[in-house]
Amino acid sequence: MKCPTGKNQYSTKFLAETSLIDIHIHRNFQPDQGPQDVYECEICGEWHLTSKSSKRNERLQEMIDSGEMRREQRARRWE
Repeated sequence: MKCPTGKNQYSTKFLAETSLIDIHIHRNFQPDQGPQDVYECEICGEWHLTSKSSKRNERLQEMIDSGEMRREQRARRWE
């Protein structure tokens, strides 16, 4: 079932978080740009990304803090 919000749907929180991280890597977002977290939709029950969050997703924040995000973004430029 397609969500009426029109947002991409992910069946698990883990998949949504993985997509969130991939989007930051591939679109080369600065840490404060783009989607920041994931949430479970009250309408469809699936998981979505959101840029309207008071906090940054923990897995995303760990990637940023460790420098892994920048390393992945630099590696992506070589592909």
